[in-house]
Amino acid sequence: MRVVFASTIEQEQEISDLVHYFYESVFPMYFTKRDILQFKEIGVLQTTTKSYDYFGTLKDAFHVMTSLNVILTVLEKKRVNIEMAEERLEELFFHNANLLNKYGIYFPLSFDQFSYIHTPTKDLNLFINPANEILV
Repeated sequence: MRVVFASTIEQEQEISDLVHYFYESVFPMYFTKRDILQFKEIGVLQTTTKSYDYFGTLKDAFHVMTSLNVILTVLEKKRVNIEMAEERLEELFFHNANLLNKYGIYFPLSFDQFSYIHTPTKDLNLFINPANEILV
């Protein structure tokens, strides 16, 4: 007999917060509003299973949280040009993207898609929190 612990509510909330952070802070730096809406439409960073708030075992949820955090770290290091080999960053990115897909989190994006920082000229992004709510 094998005892398996289910993921906790806190882990599932943390995963949800990380996904929200990707959509609110990370994606707007690299993609247009139209791209991000399309990501939501096709389910990027959403579970491919029917139950959207269930990540299986405690171990599965931990792996998903860790993979999301590693991808965030890799993108941050790439963005600020930390002295680390580009090949190593790409390797870490792909390894963790594959882990997300293995655990049922749809992540079809490649490392190269995060090479160009998007500077919106007239592209008001709905996913970024406004600095001043009076203007909104």
